Amino acid sequence: MKIGRHCSIHATMSLLTIILPVFALIAIGVIARQRRLLEPLAFRGLTDVVFFLAMPALLFGAIVQGPTFDLVGIASVYFAACLTIFACALTLGRLLKFPLPRAAMLGLNASYGNTVMLGIPIIVAALGAEALPPLLAIIALHSAIMLPLAGTLVEIGTTGQRRPLAIVTGALNRTLRNPIIMSIVIAFLWRALQLPLPGPLRELLRLLGAAGIPLALICLGGSLPAPKAGALGMDTVIATVLKLAAMPALVWVIGRWAGLPALPLAVAVITAGMPTGANAFLLARRADDLLEISAATVVATTLLSLLTLYGLLHALA
Repeated sequence: MKIGRHCSIHATMSLLTIILPVFALIAIGVIARQRRLLEPLAFRGLTDVVFFLAMPALLFGAIVQGPTFDLVGIASVYFAACLTIFACALTLGRLLKFPLPRAAMLGLNASYGNTVMLGIPIIVAALGAEALPPLLAIIALHSAIMLPLAGTLVEIGTTGQRRPLAIVTGALNRTLRNPIIMSIVIAFLWRALQLPLPGPLRELLRLLGAAGIPLALICLGGSLPAPKAGALGMDTVIATVLKLAAMPALVWVIGRWAGLPALPLAVAVITAGMPTGANAFLLARRADDLLEISAATVVATTLLSLLTLYGLLHALA
């Protein structure tokens, strides 16, 4: 009994060692913004460093130097669940008589996770660097699938435009200009062509990548939107339950059914439990009411994920 209790305490402390520093860095970002230790322009500059240099370097190096992994398997499991949750939330929104843009944003808020700024630090801290390549299979397709899908529905519902192909093409073009996604695409091509990675370039990637995770978390805290009073409504509650509870559970069920190996399954489940990504908030800028709903959802899921991610890590340990 004493041994079991000791092991339980040790496991709990290990999980807290993973979770608490991550959220402490987010808190540092929040405090720095509130106390004006960093001006908004400074946060924007740091975010640019993260997205244009540090994270692309980290992801490029992980793919080029990482082990071979099944890109199709983990992506199929994850997006089968992701699209199912999106469809369920969209359908529920329409049943509740939401306009199409609001229902589409409910679907995105319930299925689109923070896979880069929070997903990468948690996955690496919990599962090690070898878990990063499977995560990249999700990141590579995440924005390319979910943002054009939701954006098309929002555009149709907002403007009445009935040219979904043109809308999707524009959204995909914007997605492919994303430096995170481009670094992944180039890395896969580099690896497929079996190009060498010179020592100086490898060290440069290591140095840039080492700055990516802590800076990303501080920037996440500094960029969390401040929802207005009363914004925490039905949309936020539905999206939060689906995103933090239903989606990781569905990924686990589909992954087990598909026979996904233990490490990719753990990566997929933990990634599915990430809070709503800030890009959902940015897409909602088309309308003030959607903006407030997404802002509330991003903040609510980020705060609650401190508990839910701890639970997922404990269950998968």
